[in-house]
Amino acid sequence: MRHQVKKIRFNFGKDANKMLMRKLAVNFMTRGILQTTLSKAKVLRPYLEKLVTKMKTSSEANKNILLRYLGDVKTVEMGFRVIGPALSKVNGGYIRIIKTNLRNDDGATMAKVEWAYPVVLETKKSEVKKQVPVKGKSEKSK
Repeated sequence: MRHQVKKIRFNFGKDANKMLMRKLAVNFMTRGILQTTLSKAKVLRPYLEKLVTKMKTSSEANKNILLRYLGDVKTVEMGFRVIGPALSKVNGGYIRIIKTNLRNDDGATMAKVEWAYPVVLETKKSEVKKQVPVKGKSEKSK
């Protein structure tokens, strides 16, 4: 019997569900905010809460667990460097889900996932492209 065991599952298959959670988690951790359906957000919250708890203490075991769940080395390093120290004094409830609106095409309830406490993420510095002067017509063509 499955007393007090609640898991929301999608009908995509085991591997597809795993990859969906992985993609949503990596996108949320890199951007800091995510817009998705309410059911996906509800499944994503406990997934992320467990990962953030592991990010608070930097050890080789926690790094291996995060690599298994996220699969992205840059995100794991950024988690230990930025997210873990920012939320080190908080004992849970790291993520907030806010219902936004209904999606136009199928009427699904949309939700916004964001940090409940301020986490300042590193933004990529946009490289400034150097303007290369365009060579005009030479005067020798007379």
